[in-house]
Amino acid sequence: MTDPTAPPDLPPSQSSESELAVSVLDVGHGNSAVVRDGTTCAVIDAAPGGIVQRELDRVGCEHIEHLVISHSDQDHAGGGPQILLDPLRTVGTAWFNPDAKKDSRIWARLLRAVFTRYRRGGFGGHQMLHTETSQTLYCGRARLEVCHPSFLMAGTGPTETSPDFGKLDTNTVSIVVRVHLDEKPAVLLAADMDAVALKHIQQNSHQLSAPVLVFPHHGGLPGKAEPRAFAEELTKLVVPQLVIFSIRGGLRPANPHQEIMAGVRSAAPDAHIACTQLSVHCHEDKRLVTDRHLAVLPAAGRKSGRSCAGSVKVTRVQSGLRFDPPLETHLSFVNGGTVANPQCRLPIPPPRKTPEKIDLEEATDEA
Repeated sequence: MTDPTAPPDLPPSQSSESELAVSVLDVGHGNSAVVRDGTTCAVIDAAPGGIVQRELDRVGCEHIEHLVISHSDQDHAGGGPQILLDPLRTVGTAWFNPDAKKDSRIWARLLRAVFTRYRRGGFGGHQMLHTETSQTLYCGRARLEVCHPSFLMAGTGPTETSPDFGKLDTNTVSIVVRVHLDEKPAVLLAADMDAVALKHIQQNSHQLSAPVLVFPHHGGLPGKAEPRAFAEELTKLVVPQLVIFSIRGGLRPANPHQEIMAGVRSAAPDAHIACTQLSVHCHEDKRLVTDRHLAVLPAAGRKSGRSCAGSVKVTRVQSGLRFDPPLETHLSFVNGGTVANPQCRLPIPPPRKTPEKIDLEEATDEA
């Protein structure tokens, strides 16, 4: 039986061996990206399911230089054990930070998978990852820059109280990576960073600008901070051409949050906005949508019939960046009448009230 989440086979003329690219994968509710220079690959976050594996198979990747798990939530770490224990691939280094508060089956499985892979071989080991990590993470001509957390925050880890930071949530300490292609910023993978994390990044003077922003926490609430103000502040720092929300269609509470969407659009009115699947804010119709506009990449929305942009590939070319699916193709899909109420195309609503400055004491994650 044909797998509906799998793309059609590439003809020989479209071989991807020499591509320098980032594939932001439609994994449903979760985050996963594959960074690659030809068949030299790195994986940043691994949601449950087989989408990441299928992308690695598609590009012929037999060795993963870096496996980065931003934090311990299942929708970012749940596919980590599958990658680590895959006998068909070797892994260079697994990068993730400890989380003493996390008492979950998936986190225990990830730790056990690292231990098992150590004993099997074909593995370079595990290390913590933070802004003071001395090793530069390269993947061919791609470079992974760690923008957050600092060593102090990563070493402290999630906790109810700490002398330096107070309460730290798992989302607050999640690893934020800016991917450079040929030493030019390309994609900011913001994991589930919240307003406390954003303020910490600003205090440490880390740059976030990138043409593509994968918006944090799937467009969900950024803790107790005012969501529109958070979205505006982050978007102004990144100055993106393309903003991607990695979501599962039909999931409630619905992401992206409407105030988050308003903040992004008010801060970057000319940016293209693309959700991997259709938010229920946009399309509650039972009618399934076509996948003819999608890129030739694995995408979870193919099976559910709720694809919006699907998986998005960002490729470095001589003229800059190329997007697949092309932004014009995605825009035609959104404007073509299939999507009942596209939030990214409606008039930007005025603020409900004057956004207040993000307060570090109040901006802790509750979502």
